[in-house]
Amino acid sequence: MIELVLAGMLQCQLVHSMIVKEDLHCFYTCTDTTREYANTLKEYSCPKKLYVDRPALPFKERDRKGNKWTEKEIEKFKEK
Repeated sequence: MIELVLAGMLQCQLVHSMIVKEDLHCFYTCTDTTREYANTLKEYSCPKKLYVDRPALPFKERDRKGNKWTEKEIEKFKEK
């Protein structure tokens, strides 16, 4: 039953994680080239795969080069 539910969800892979103060920040890139972000307490860990309940981008709108997490964007989370 769980496999059927996951089949309809968008899968994202962990790209980077970092600890800032008391929080663990998790950065993901999805199969449709979009990005996802999640955070939790530093006592926990980021899952290697994140399943998102939203439709994937149409193939024509996907941007393999432009939708990657950059070091600048990740560094902004350290400042907060």
